[in-house]
Amino acid sequence: MNILYNILIEFIYKILLPTLSIFSKRIIRFLKVRENLFQEIDKDIDRKKKYIWIHAASLGEYELAIPLIKEIKKTFENEIILTFFSESGFKLKDRIHEISRAYFLPIDSYENAKKLVKVFNPRFAVFIKSEIWPNYINVLKKEKIKFYLVNYVFDKYNSIIFKGILKKYTKVFTQDENSEREMKKMSIDNALYIGNLKFAEIGNYHSDKFKYNLENEFKKKSIWVASSTHNPEEIFCGKAHIHLKKKYKNLLTIIIPRHIHRVNKIYSELNDLGLKVTLHSSKNRKLKNLDIYLVDSFGETKKFHKISSSVFLGGSIINRGGQNPLEAARFGANILHGPDVS
Repeated sequence: MNILYNILIEFIYKILLPTLSIFSKRIIRFLKVRENLFQEIDKDIDRKKKYIWIHAASLGEYELAIPLIKEIKKTFENEIILTFFSESGFKLKDRIHEISRAYFLPIDSYENAKKLVKVFNPRFAVFIKSEIWPNYINVLKKEKIKFYLVNYVFDKYNSIIFKGILKKYTKVFTQDENSEREMKKMSIDNALYIGNLKFAEIGNYHSDKFKYNLENEFKKKSIWVASSTHNPEEIFCGKAHIHLKKKYKNLLTIIIPRHIHRVNKIYSELNDLGLKVTLHSSKNRKLKNLDIYLVDSFGETKKFHKISSSVFLGGSIINRGGQNPLEAARFGANILHGPDVS
């Protein structure tokens, strides 16, 4: 498997992604932020220190890990390095002060893995949720560094494909009892159920850096939020707004797209429905007679959940798993969703 995996990784990174970047700005950015990455890391890192390395795919995994990071910092004096796979998390890397440094994760080639583990020299490493990178895992194992997978949810096919890799983790801490049970049926004996980090996040959300200051601005509105939406869910929500406004005259629909690079397209599509739309980033936004408040920034979902009476879980109509309902339920919002919910 390792040989085939490495051939595939090399093909994707050196041939497929550069080719596809011709058609995709996102792929261009993905490659751009990884240029000269090791030179940047080399300049930052003190080779005499041992760090704690935590890896999160994106913003959702980072938020999930925040309570854990805070507890780790209370216990260990080592500086914490945080790596991300996507831009959404990296843009908010400074959300908590416990993080010393943050970088994008280099592609999981064997050479990159050897180089990064050597530079980081981690006391231990923590991967959040579904971050299973065979080369990084193999190198950590070879170097006899402890590494953990946290908040893992059993998936039959992933667990079969990566069974050998999962068995190498020092511990795989599962989100639910069923995951531990199913993994142990597969002889993945290092699985241990500890519960969902999302509940720990709920207990700590008051201490984060968000300022929930929208109540006064929106106090005369009847508000519902469509959170982490995918195409074409924004059109669905726009049409729902038109229908609901017949009953609720002061209705305001707040839409938070999963990928904010789509905002201009969404704005145009909603305008075509005859809806009055404004952007969260607009300095001259006017709420009078406004239909749709379109959020075009990262990491502000919580404060919109707090002021809404109902939250629609994006991704639940188009089979993307749906936004986690706990994020909205913590504020007492009614939960609306389609047929596919995580």
